[in-house]
Amino acid sequence: METRKNILILSDTSDTLALAPVGFSDGEKTPPEEFLLIRYGDNDYTKGEERGKFAFGETDADEIIADFSQRGKDIVFDYEHQTLKGTEAPASGWIRSIAKGADGLVAKVDWTERAKKFLQGREYRYHSPVLHFKSGRPYRLHSVALTNHPALHGYPALVADDNKSNKQEDTMNEHLKKIAAMLGVTVVALADGKEDEKATAVAVEAKVKALSDDGKGLQDLLSLHDCKTAEELTLKIKGMVPATEKQQLEEKLSGIEAEKAVAKAFSDGKLIEAQREWAVALAKKDLKAFSDYAEKAPKVAPGPAATVPAGTPPKSEATLAMSDNEKGIFQKLGLTDEQINKIKEGK
Repeated sequence: METRKNILILSDTSDTLALAPVGFSDGEKTPPEEFLLIRYGDNDYTKGEERGKFAFGETDADEIIADFSQRGKDIVFDYEHQTLKGTEAPASGWIRSIAKGADGLVAKVDWTERAKKFLQGREYRYHSPVLHFKSGRPYRLHSVALTNHPALHGYPALVADDNKSNKQEDTMNEHLKKIAAMLGVTVVALADGKEDEKATAVAVEAKVKALSDDGKGLQDLLSLHDCKTAEELTLKIKGMVPATEKQQLEEKLSGIEAEKAVAKAFSDGKLIEAQREWAVALAKKDLKAFSDYAEKAPKVAPGPAATVPAGTPPKSEATLAMSDNEKGIFQKLGLTDEQINKIKEGK
């Protein structure tokens, strides 16, 4: 970068920074009557091995417009900054007005016939303004040049292939419509019946975000239930036992286990008939506590006869037999047929 009397001059070849591109309005490559001269925001550039940037905002645009109005004359558009070199510098056009646009400073230009031919023939493709700076901010537009050595980043070429650009834009629109259709998004229409590409893109973006949020929610649900897929979670849910039914099954199993423990204690001679009701209640409430008691209790009954309570029918009558429905419930709890048979037999 070189500074001459507060003039910022940047370029790969002629010490000038080639800035924004001149765009064409139709497939015949007609040079535009107005174009974006300098865009708002940070403008990055590369000059030789040096990289840098300068900021440009609406206040800077106001300064340049005020200076242009005060001078009261058109600004020259030359070739390769010949105006700065003190040699013959024919104009390629004249900037007759500048104004603030949505994206930056916009210039209106009258091209010479020679410049029109250069642009239409793609012999020149970029433009480069010369800016005066004060306290690090641009305040005056000195001149603008046609050049083929742009230093600024992020600007398209001056002379674009309009037929190709239009075709790419059409293709892009078709892609957008296909994506909208796949997502179930209706293409937004304007009042004149034309398709509103921007509004449709916003609707597609919102749909994608909603799907993303739903996907995160599903992933959290899968993680909660230790499942990897929705199908795995579905199967797991189908195999779940309702809470009330599960509690009833657990109580029934607890009762069976308690009866088994009490029966064993009677068989071992550790209980007498008067203790039956107490023993069953304790075993149902705290099976471990009852088992510890039965293990340490002295033998109080004389023999095996005391282990068979009066009125207890033989096992052949299958007093612990279970219905198919009960058996199905135990299977839901993960019990094998062998375990179920042992429960039926009171073992």
